[in-house]
Amino acid sequence: MIPLENPLTSLQEEYATVVDCCEAGILILDREDVIVQANLAARPLFANSLGRVLGKTLLQATQSSELAELAQEARTARSLCRREIRLPGAGGVILRVAIAPVAGGDPDASRLVLVADDVTELRRLETIRRDFVANVSHELRTPLASIRAMTETLQDGALQDPSVAYHFLATINNEAQRLTRISEDLLILSQAESRQPEKARFLLAGMIQEAVVRFQPQAEKAGIDLSAELPTNLEVFANHDQIEQVIVNLIDNTLKYTPSGGKARITAEDRAKQVAIHVSDTGIGIMPQDLPRIFERFYRVDKARSRQSGGTGLGLSIVKHIIEAHGGQVTVRSVYGQGSTFTFTLPHPQ
Repeated sequence: MIPLENPLTSLQEEYATVVDCCEAGILILDREDVIVQANLAARPLFANSLGRVLGKTLLQATQSSELAELAQEARTARSLCRREIRLPGAGGVILRVAIAPVAGGDPDASRLVLVADDVTELRRLETIRRDFVANVSHELRTPLASIRAMTETLQDGALQDPSVAYHFLATINNEAQRLTRISEDLLILSQAESRQPEKARFLLAGMIQEAVVRFQPQAEKAGIDLSAELPTNLEVFANHDQIEQVIVNLIDNTLKYTPSGGKARITAEDRAKQVAIHVSDTGIGIMPQDLPRIFERFYRVDKARSRQSGGTGLGLSIVKHIIEAHGGQVTVRSVYGQGSTFTFTLPHPQ
């Protein structure tokens, strides 16, 4: 005869396996809100419970009075309660929580089951999307409003005054070019985010030198000494056009923020598993509070200077997305008033 406890033991093991395979965090609380069971996914969710969560109350494990109140609400109502809760702490973890009494048994001694999903990244992406739409609308509205106002003025009679008409038409042309640059940069950014780059082996020095030659007239006009010092045999496995876009954006950026008499240098080094390219300048630099946001879309350190130079606010964001799509990283070091160095890395060819 098979002992009665064997099927029960087997069922308990199956239950534990299923619960641990669940990606959502699951806690079982006793009548005092002490955690008596916790699956594997639940334990890393609570930043303040780096050790064991079993035997702690829900408040001790999470440091969240809001979560403890939700448990009490579910116990009092004897029904399912849902809420989105941000846990305390620097991490700002956001959980989508559902708490309900375990069915059956004495209501006064009933346990609670808590199911939590980490939606922090989802909410972050939603915020980025909302900000992106708002920023695009703002960036498009300004030139469109200018074009419309000047067109209406020309239609109302200013077209008959050659000096006024020429000025207005030149402004309309400049604003149209600005809209074109924004749309082109948005397309490049979209492609960098949505497609895996098609890669090939090529020598980096030649491509960078060509970009430097292309920018020399602009640099000389601005009184900036632009140069590149690169190993000739530095080979990478990447998308040539996208890496060229990265170089162009970084050179363009450094020329915008370097005053006359300054210097801009492009250098590279062959590291153990990657190639590192540095674009350095003696420009105005970046204030410490701006550094964490420098690669955000449409973020400008100096809005007036950027608009005056025709910047779209997307150049560094494009750099970041292209380099990360290649498995590299882009960083910036800067001292305000002294200059900046942007560095990006690319993995060695396999």
